[in-house]
Amino acid sequence: MTDREELVRQWQAGWSKSRGWTTVVDEDGLLTVRAGEQGRAMEYVVLDADAHPERLERAAGLALATTGARGSAWVTVVTDDREARADELAELGLEIQRDKEWLMTIRLSDQPKLQLHPRYALVSELESDVIITRATIHGAVASSGRMAVVGTDAIADRIETDPQHRRRGLGSAVMAALVEAAAAQGATRGVLAASKDGLRLYRSLGWKVAADIVVGRSR
Repeated sequence: MTDREELVRQWQAGWSKSRGWTTVVDEDGLLTVRAGEQGRAMEYVVLDADAHPERLERAAGLALATTGARGSAWVTVVTDDREARADELAELGLEIQRDKEWLMTIRLSDQPKLQLHPRYALVSELESDVIITRATIHGAVASSGRMAVVGTDAIADRIETDPQHRRRGLGSAVMAALVEAAAAQGATRGVLAASKDGLRLYRSLGWKVAADIVVGRSR
């Protein structure tokens, strides 16, 4: 098993744990995930497509054979060559998601501890074995995030801040609280998938890009 395969497995395991996806099949370099979400019924995660291009073709075939609404089967690829993998998926018949994403990691001890803006309250709790942190003001949630611990990895998910409360350091404070709680559970490495909007936040906290993420969907 390559380092890339191990990283992707851990990322997906934490993501599934965060979202309650319990049906995952790990076979021949593919993770088949029954997400069951509207517009995302099935997801085929390719382990190290750069080293094993044949896995990409197999994943695309499975996605195209999946019954359901248009775009309900996804193929997710972690790669060092976004354009090449996107072209290959398109040639195989998938529609490419154009929003860029990145897989990022950090040594948890490297993320800075941050103070929350005094107008807000910050609470972290464990719900269904997933750490959930919320920043609130007058009882309303202004920012929140989730982190699932898998072995010594902590996978961040759904880091969100209400548009009316942005640029106040809430996302950074939520991430710091999540990391502190995950470290208390024995986690040492953080892993997450970053959107273009989240990339700047995570970089400011010391997270590093490990690879690109390319997503193709059934037509």
